[in-house]
Amino acid sequence: YKCNVAAGTCVKQLAQVALMKFGRQDSTPTVKRVDVTCGDGSTCPNNATCCKLSQGGFGCCPYPKADCCSDGKHCCPNGYKCNVAAGTCVKQLAQVALMKFGRQDSTPTVKRVDVTCGDGSTCPNNATCCKLSQGGFGCCPYPKADCCSDGKHCCPNG
Repeated sequence: YKCNVAAGTCVKQLAQVALMKFGRQDSTPTVKRVDVTCGDGSTCPNNATCCKLSQGGFGCCPYPKADCCSDGKHCCPNGYKCNVAAGTCVKQLAQVALMKFGRQDSTPTVKRVDVTCGDGSTCPNNATCCKLSQGGFGCCPYPKADCCSDGKHCCPNG
């Protein structure tokens, strides 16, 4: 996908998806990271969506307010519908690839792996560090995302 900041979209051939706004990840130790609590008591990172797994329990989809697919393995951005057979998320004429999700390991003995940005700040695992317009780095929730030149938005990889 390529950024079209003026239109507020990410464009890939005929497909368009909304730009994802990102910001600075607060990694100050005194600030507690707010997690989302799933139906079975497990947790997912803030702005993620709890989705039921096919083998039971819940997994974490990195999209906020995501559409959890019926296969219990994939999810789509908010406003998109799952087409599991085609491996895509569909919104009118736009299609994006399904996002695979899995169980969030919230066991205290397991260290959460963060991505280290160029200025030493961190973003959650599978996020992308993008330069902010006001300096420093922010966290885009898409893995290997395309960071837009405005320093405020990002698009899915591809």
